[in-house]
Amino acid sequence: MTGYEIVVFVHIVAAMLWVGGILFLSLVLVPASRRYPRDLRARLFTDVGRQFRVVGWTALAVLVVTGAVQMAARGATLGNVLDGSFFQTPWGRVMGAKLLAVFVMMLLTLIHDFIAGPGADRAARAGGDAERMRRSAGRLARVTALLALIVVFLAVQLVR
Repeated sequence: MTGYEIVVFVHIVAAMLWVGGILFLSLVLVPASRRYPRDLRARLFTDVGRQFRVVGWTALAVLVVTGAVQMAARGATLGNVLDGSFFQTPWGRVMGAKLLAVFVMMLLTLIHDFIAGPGADRAARAGGDAERMRRSAGRLARVTALLALIVVFLAVQLVR
């Protein structure tokens, strides 16, 4: 196995962790948790969210590093990325769309993990309206899941 193949393998495993975790949360944990009382469900999401935050952000960091290595292997330099010439080919345009989706996904994840989610926890502990913050965190999570699937779709387009 070449160094490049190892980087691709690590990239795919990190993507599996990230996307698989998001899909598990939205398709398994959220529906199953509806059978439990609201306070137990809130504690569960707080605990699971904190644990997945470590796994998720680690996976995202690995994806950024391994993705940059793969782009460099495809001829990307800081200069041709910043001046836009890297994105003038059909492959480069798809990569640009993927990078934009990744950027937005990471921004929404940042808001979810460090503003909306903790805000709901603080509101619940203070006896305030945590439900509004939880709904906001849920919407952010659903959009993030959709973006993650778009990123996977674009990644498939890049290797075709």
